[in-house]
Amino acid sequence: MRALLRLALAICLVATAWAKPTLFIIGDSTVRNQTGGQRGWGDPLVSRFDPASIEVINRAIGGRSSRTFLTEGRWDAVLANLRAGDFVVMQFGHNDGGALNDDRCRASIKGNGDESEDIVRKTDQKPETVHSYGWYMRKYIADTKAKGATPIVVSLIPRNIWKDGKIGRAGDSYAGWAKEAAAQGGATFVDFNSILSDRYEALGIEKTGLLFAGSDHTHTCAAGADFNAGVLATALRDTTLSPYLLPADLWLPQIFSNHMVLQRDTANPLWGSTTPGTGVTASIAGQTVKTIADADGKFRLDLPALPAGGPHVLEVKAAGSRKFEDVLVGEVWLCSGQSNMDFTLAPTDKRYFAGTANWQQEVAAAEHPQLRMFTAEWAMREDPQPELEGQWKPCSPEAAPDFSAVAYFFGRKLQEDLGVPVGLITCAYGASTAEAWISKEKLDQVSSLKKLQDDFRKKFIAYRDDPKPFENYGRGMTRWLAAGKKGRAPKHPDPIQDQHNPAVLFNGMISPVATYGIRGAIWYQGESNVGTRQLYPALQEALIADWRGRWGRGDFPFYFVQLASHKAAVTEPANSSLASMREAQASSLSHPNTGMAVTLDIGDEKDVHPRNKQDVGARLARLALAGTYGRKMEACGPVFKMAEIEDGRVRLHFDHIAKGLEARGGALKHFAVSGDDRKFTWATAEIDGETVIVFSPSVPRPAYVRYAWADNPAEANLFNSEGLPAAPFRTDP
Repeated sequence: MRALLRLALAICLVATAWAKPTLFIIGDSTVRNQTGGQRGWGDPLVSRFDPASIEVINRAIGGRSSRTFLTEGRWDAVLANLRAGDFVVMQFGHNDGGALNDDRCRASIKGNGDESEDIVRKTDQKPETVHSYGWYMRKYIADTKAKGATPIVVSLIPRNIWKDGKIGRAGDSYAGWAKEAAAQGGATFVDFNSILSDRYEALGIEKTGLLFAGSDHTHTCAAGADFNAGVLATALRDTTLSPYLLPADLWLPQIFSNHMVLQRDTANPLWGSTTPGTGVTASIAGQTVKTIADADGKFRLDLPALPAGGPHVLEVKAAGSRKFEDVLVGEVWLCSGQSNMDFTLAPTDKRYFAGTANWQQEVAAAEHPQLRMFTAEWAMREDPQPELEGQWKPCSPEAAPDFSAVAYFFGRKLQEDLGVPVGLITCAYGASTAEAWISKEKLDQVSSLKKLQDDFRKKFIAYRDDPKPFENYGRGMTRWLAAGKKGRAPKHPDPIQDQHNPAVLFNGMISPVATYGIRGAIWYQGESNVGTRQLYPALQEALIADWRGRWGRGDFPFYFVQLASHKAAVTEPANSSLASMREAQASSLSHPNTGMAVTLDIGDEKDVHPRNKQDVGARLARLALAGTYGRKMEACGPVFKMAEIEDGRVRLHFDHIAKGLEARGGALKHFAVSGDDRKFTWATAEIDGETVIVFSPSVPRPAYVRYAWADNPAEANLFNSEGLPAAPFRTDP
């Protein structure tokens, strides 16, 4: 009774959804840059902020000035999305010099005055009133404040031009004018030009040169952009953005938190940042390890290997200190994929499509304090991030509704059978493709996946160059909010915010947890790749290799779910997109330490999200218990091994038959046979000892056999004695 009351409370309570503020960054190519070998400070600055407290959007674009960012409609796009409580960081100046009316038409009038000049632009023959640099900056400031947002003016970075041991400063030009405009408009000002000049001069000419892109004296390389972002982040700690930055004294990723589970019997990496050169100590279970932060303040150390148990207290000390309580040591698994992995135990506001069979009873009984889950918030990013939003939660009726159902049933079985704590790191996103979970570096190494990258690049450039879709999105969001959030929110037009595109989920959800101590991974994905299934063997191979390389734990176990039956059943043998997709998934079994859970028998004709997640989790757990933990049990159902043609019949041999093959619910069904013409017809199939014999009077000279080769082979009924279904297959190439 008490558990049911707790369940009711957990379901009925709805937390207030406080919207996070957004920081918009605007500027030129020194802020955002896609030119090869060059990088602006805006993109690495994104990773200096806490994603749990603020969203950061870099809208800067190369080649623009304070004038053209306005005239091209880019500022209108930002304003359409700007809300009260947001922030705008702005830096212009590098492109504001020159003639007002030339082949670029981007220069502003020098200075900070109110003078203007009417021109007819050479570029498009349109009239324009050109204003001073200060006028444009004051407009950005005033428009920002009118929206109830906070403007922060940042002076331009210095050019790498030296004289008499000093780098050129812009205090008497654009940096000075930016300062004056900020004061006139009542905006916060960061004298980035002077701050960076001091830092560059402390480094000297040679080391500063390494921060710039070759002989280019304006644009930084990746290392220089990261350096500049770090310097600016420090300066922003003296502004109202300070609370949203990652801690300066000691930052540890949110994957390290109260109630975490550490992987037993192995060293567990712990990483973060603190004041450069600071000693770092980490203590747990009476043992202490030490290291020293590098020149950028970053550190990494390995916690000592511990046996299963706890609870422990983990304490980390550097320039600041953090203490984590109720830390357990046991088995840790990464759980990833698309909506069938994201599918929660109970239906929730966020995952309305979810809810397993008998979810009310399952949630009420979910009292498993030694089972914990870290659920990562959805995040798609352009670049690999160091942090993501999430927290570890012990399993209880209050917490379980938000647990991934497949991960929960997988972890529950492991915890029950192994008798040790189990931690599950769930990083899943509905409708995502496999390529979204693979790093750009790994995708670049696979020639067959080049088109995916090229197509994404085209979409990215088109969105970058046209501000109108972002403006329309902002206006659509305004209407949706005004209507009380009725219906679905407008779809974001940014290809980075599309879970079908390469690397975006790796950057936002895998990169932040990569190297955390795990035993292995489970994976439930594939529906969104049916249209590109010919690439799936390469995609899944790349994903497995990428993750294994990132974690550095060798060929760790990788167990995946083959797609369940779905769509209408067929009456005659035919080609099938889902069947060929399942075949593409199964190709990964050729890689070491992999396993596949077959789910043909627990699909749903009309719902791509089958409610029976209990059996999915149990089958994944069986793979792990047999393959990883050495339990003596059959890991999976029958798997086709070879075929022999004998006197008008085909004899099929299988692995993983346990104590024998079985036909569930009557005679074997969903076997088809063909001759060399590959015109398949339904066949008779019979179990003969440890084999299956297939034949048809209409095919006197059989050549090929298919089993369960359909989108929804609902009647396929070949199992082994453990009650596990056979995997679909075909013998024709």
